[in-house]
Amino acid sequence: MNNRNISNKVRVYHRYLGFFLAGIMAVYAISGIVLIFRNTDAFKIEETVEKKVATDINEEQLGKALGIKNFEIERSDANTVYFEQGSFNRNSGVASYKIEKLPIIL
Repeated sequence: MNNRNISNKVRVYHRYLGFFLAGIMAVYAISGIVLIFRNTDAFKIEETVEKKVATDINEEQLGKALGIKNFEIERSDANTVYFEQGSFNRNSGVASYKIEKLPIIL
């Protein structure tokens, strides 16, 4: 083998190793950007949910039934319970609220 063959093989290995490492660096860069903004609403998508629950449910149990963390009731009247994300109709048993979710890819 002469030096020219070795030089060409090293160039080919160097090229493919560079492509591989560029891909890895891109993944680290994108994941770093996502992690910086993880506590904000930058990538979240708002979605409206309507869920039917029991009409005779207790106000404390409503948060558990809807699966909402840090559930707090703001106010309530005879037929409706209002909370930060939406409202619950006691007569029909329908709760309408908004949630923010990350896209599937994240």
